Amino acid sequence: MKNKGYVFFMRHGQTDWNVKKLMQGRDEIPLNEAGIEQATWAASSLKKALDKSGIKFAKIITSPLSRAYVTGKIIAEAVGCEDLSTDQRLIERDFGELSGKPYDFNSPFITGNDDSIKGLERVEDVYLRIAEFVKENAQNNECVLAISHGSATGVFSAVTKKAPGVDDSARVLHNCHMVVFSYDGNDIFMEGYDISPENLDKLEL
Repeated sequence: MKNKGYVFFMRHGQTDWNVKKLMQGRDEIPLNEAGIEQATWAASSLKKALDKSGIKFAKIITSPLSRAYVTGKIIAEAVGCEDLSTDQRLIERDFGELSGKPYDFNSPFITGNDDSIKGLERVEDVYLRIAEFVKENAQNNECVLAISHGSATGVFSAVTKKAPGVDDSARVLHNCHMVVFSYDGNDIFMEGYDISPENLDKLEL
């Protein structure tokens, strides 16, 4: 693994608010039936890809919101990882007064700031908390699975350096798909974006 540690960020399974294209933020919105099916599929696909690639997750860490934790629990049971915990730094971006409102993918604040929106978490703060998490957990050439959220992961991805060959134009992160980050003790790099669990073994790490 080239003397790097890796954190595989997976977006949680689908919720009813995802279907309605509503901004969830810190609201406690559970997985719907389709979301549970997605997490179950992701768990099975990951198990096969991990067995094929030889990659092993040292631990699985999730956002404290149930949609992320339940996704992580389903996966942990399937891949045989007993080290499952939560970390506040993986929580979704706070959308403030826009939480529960329709999601506008063209809004400039999606990967930026807008001081007119009361309670909107600043991009810098999202980046700092997730960067701290990555540096703390991408140690000893280990691989860690982090179950987080679309916007938090998207904001972090938008301002993180890209490894050679990684498409910089990708912006959509599908439910139960992954973004892979590496850390070499100095820099964090994105190694892949919107990766299906069944294609994990195709990554060159």
